[in-house]
Amino acid sequence: MTSSGHAAGRDQETDRAHAVPREDADGPPPWVALCGTPVAVVQGSWAGRRGLGSGDPCPDCRRLAPG
Repeated sequence: MTSSGHAAGRDQETDRAHAVPREDADGPPPWVALCGTPVAVVQGSWAGRRGLGSGDPCPDCRRLAPG
């Protein structure tokens, strides 16, 4: 699956960006990132500024859903 198939999720405690499968992100919470981290907010594309373009993208999510 490519990064276009993922939304950007955010861990509110650390503000780290995580990749959330698009089909999960389109549904109701709770959301879980590819790396297994629960995320509180899902907004934007993983390939965009809130995902890979953020200041702190998750290295595990980056490996699992490269841009």
